[in-house]
Amino acid sequence: MSKIFVDQVDPKTATTLTLGTSGDTVSIPSGVTLSTGSAIATASLGSGTASSSTFLRGDSTWATAGENNTPAFIAKYSGNGSGFANGTYVKLSFDSEVYDSGSTYDPTTNYRWTPGVAGKYQLYARIIFQAGGASPNQARIAIYKNGSVLQYSRWTTATTISDWTVQTSHMDIANTTDYYEAYAYQENASSSTTFTIGNSGLTNLFYGYRIIT
Repeated sequence: MSKIFVDQVDPKTATTLTLGTSGDTVSIPSGVTLSTGSAIATASLGSGTASSSTFLRGDSTWATAGENNTPAFIAKYSGNGSGFANGTYVKLSFDSEVYDSGSTYDPTTNYRWTPGVAGKYQLYARIIFQAGGASPNQARIAIYKNGSVLQYSRWTTATTISDWTVQTSHMDIANTTDYYEAYAYQENASSSTTFTIGNSGLTNLFYGYRIIT
C-alpha cells in the first residue's frame, strides 16, 4: 500500500469527489483533527461513526440526532386527595397518568418516578389545598429524592384562605436508581384541623422530564 502526500485536493468546480468505491472503508485515525464546514454523512472518524442518526459536533464530540426529553411523565389526581394532618409531611398519591414515556412512574403503589436513565432532570409538583372555613398558617410542597427532602416551597399567611395552591420546581442530576416523590405539609393553629386536596383537574400535577444537553 502506498501513501500520497499532498496539501490539497481541489476537484474541478461542480465536480463530485469520490473517496473509494462500494465496499471500501475510508478511515481517519484517532487523534487526527477533521475541520469541516458541513455535515459528514458516512465517514468513519476515530471512535464514532456519522450516519443519519449520529453526527460530529463542532466541539469534536459525537451526538445523536433527534433526541427527545425522555424519560418523562405527567401525573394528576383522579379525584380529591387524602387528608393532611397538622405538622407532618404526607406523600402525594398522584394516581392518574396523563403521560408516561416508558412506564417509569408508579401511579398505584409507591407514587414515585424512577427515570432509570442517568442525566439531568426537570421536576415539578403542584397541588391545591382545600381549606374550607379554616386556613393553614403554613403550607409546603416538597420533592423528595430517595426518601428524603430534595427541595420544597413554603407559603405562610395569617389570613383565612378557602383554597390555597402551592407549587415547586427543581432541576436535579440522577443516576439509574434514583427515584422522586412529591409530598405536602400543612400547619395550622388548631391541631385538630385536617385539610384535603381539592379536585380541580390539572391544577394538581406532578411531572418530570430529562433535559437534553
